[in-house]
Amino acid sequence: MKFFLQPAGWRTLVWLLLAPMYPAYGFHGIWLPAFGADQAGLAGAFYSAYGSPLVLEENPALLGRIKGHSFQVSLAVNRARIDYRDRYYDPATGTFYSNQREFKPIAPLPALGYGYGGDRWAFGVAVYVQGGGGADFQNLLRPYTETEVKAERPGTDVLEGQNNLALENVQARFALLKLTPGLSYRWGSLTLGLALDMVHAKKKLDRHYTRLDGLVLLPGGIHYRSDPAYALGAKAGLSWEDGPLAIAVSFISSSRFYLDGRLRTDTYDIQQAGNASVSRYMEWPARFVAGMEYRMGEYRLVFDVSHTLWSHSMHSLLFTLDETKVLTPLGSRSPYLRMNLLWKDQTVISLGLERTLDDLVLRAGYSYGPTVQTEQGVNPLLGTTVEHHITMGLGWMIGESGTPSSFDVALQYSLPHTVRGAPLSDWWLGHAVQTEPLRAAFFEYEKTTEVLTLYLGLTLRWE
Repeated sequence: MKFFLQPAGWRTLVWLLLAPMYPAYGFHGIWLPAFGADQAGLAGAFYSAYGSPLVLEENPALLGRIKGHSFQVSLAVNRARIDYRDRYYDPATGTFYSNQREFKPIAPLPALGYGYGGDRWAFGVAVYVQGGGGADFQNLLRPYTETEVKAERPGTDVLEGQNNLALENVQARFALLKLTPGLSYRWGSLTLGLALDMVHAKKKLDRHYTRLDGLVLLPGGIHYRSDPAYALGAKAGLSWEDGPLAIAVSFISSSRFYLDGRLRTDTYDIQQAGNASVSRYMEWPARFVAGMEYRMGEYRLVFDVSHTLWSHSMHSLLFTLDETKVLTPLGSRSPYLRMNLLWKDQTVISLGLERTLDDLVLRAGYSYGPTVQTEQGVNPLLGTTVEHHITMGLGWMIGESGTPSSFDVALQYSLPHTVRGAPLSDWWLGHAVQTEPLRAAFFEYEKTTEVLTLYLGLTLRWE
């Protein structure tokens, strides 16, 4: 632990956790339902019977449950299946195509924390990869006009023999890391907790077009790289316990981080070559959480409800360039690139049941949250969220009964969920509208996401 509290150790930890830029897919919004294997077994309910430093993600008041020292490490191995499908037909030219691409990323998402609890005061610190999103869909058939090519290179016919079709390739990555120190203070049955979120985020986006044979790069692609972004947030929580019953509420503030960076476009015009500076920001949303726990001998029942303000933070993403580089669907260039996501606020309900059998703890849970995505905001660049989560978990308790250490494992299955795109959305306009002459073709698309996640956790406790 002392190594990670030193500057060199902290830089090493950041590199280990964030450098691979692994995306997470198919959750309630774009974050994991749980950050500890014990919580995951209860479908993301943040209570822990023995206290856990990873409760800092939801409610710092629950640090008051820690007795003595506690060190926790968790790894969520997330495997998603994302299926993208579309169909296109232009009656003016008779052009028809369909695409179906399957993306199966595997993302290891680690988290760790340390906490100490006394009679009244408790404190802790946790670091975790909060979540993210991304895409990787290659060789999607697309109609392509040579208006820009011929303007830059008169007499050029790069699509000769290609039936005015090209291949589109999209890839996106977004990752976010949080460091959260916090403390709590107990007055009898009531505990108050406060914590500070220190956020680090990074984003990249690539979209390019090639000829059908893949040998010629066509104009119109974009390539964006953000600078490392940093932000601060805060959270406050209350916890009340009376015998077998416990109730807790918390508020997590939003965090605004500026993902300024660089963007270049694929072009044959030497004056358009090179990087443009990009100015943009993004907000991690505010969140309200309330929960209840009831203990009945060897059984423990947990119920949570959370409400996340996605509609404010994920309404649209605006990239502002210092040069006019972005090619619009109508063929003109603009210094702006806007992605209208139009996400909705989301209320998530989680229910978990735990039974203790000597040194073993059995867990099961269910979580539901209606998708935040709208038909107008669907596109391949962000993973489609799922709605139903079913979890099972197992804990093995070792050591002294007052402060037992534990090894925990949980398996979470997120049922397949499909979202269909709508006409006049950004993705529809970019693929259905043709400019020679100006007209709209038939275009429909959808995405289906299914997720399986394995959680492994180790918690060490000592006086």
